[in-house]
Amino acid sequence: MSFAELLRQNECWRSVALTKPRLFRKGHKFYDTQPEMYFLVSGRVRLMALAPDGSEKTLWYLGDGSCFNETPMFMDGGKSMPFAQSEVQFFHDCAEDCYICSFSREEVHRLGMEQPRLILNLCKSYSVKVTLLSKNVVSLSMESQLTRICKFLASRIIPGSTPLRARRDISYRDMADLLGMHRITLYKVMRQAQTRGLFSFDKSSDEVFILRPEEFYKEAHM
Repeated sequence: MSFAELLRQNECWRSVALTKPRLFRKGHKFYDTQPEMYFLVSGRVRLMALAPDGSEKTLWYLGDGSCFNETPMFMDGGKSMPFAQSEVQFFHDCAEDCYICSFSREEVHRLGMEQPRLILNLCKSYSVKVTLLSKNVVSLSMESQLTRICKFLASRIIPGSTPLRARRDISYRDMADLLGMHRITLYKVMRQAQTRGLFSFDKSSDEVFILRPEEFYKEAHM
């Protein structure tokens, strides 16, 4: 599950997204101080951490059928989450052009009263995000760079592909950021794995061929 992209975690919310989705261009930011929840109709967004020194870290990606910025919906008294200037801030941004529907806190509460399954779904998807974040933290602090790369690729295996292939669906720069390493280091480790015959890739291709599946999955701890 580590470094996986979350897809269709909140598909049931599509049926109540009554407003016409709005187009948000690549790079648009949604801060967690905004008292709205969003449903991603199409596109891709990512959760980012912004440190006081201006450095950023990608935490995960969300795809179609996912809600985000749901934390303010659970705050008491209709207040946004406070933060100090010295603390890390979190925001989502559009990794590509996206169509998104928004829900006010009042709308979320009303819909939850009318259809409890919607709130249950939010709780379930929130627990998945917490689990994913904890797994990523453990991997970044305790596992080798190659293991992190293999976990990323394992989460993107193309079903039924022969030979076995994984899709690299983000740039090398974004992949390195997600996996907690420099882009040059990422490329070096991948080249070393290719030399030993673990997998094969071309820098310009978005697919990676898994040459030794058993060894690959063992390296990914799967």
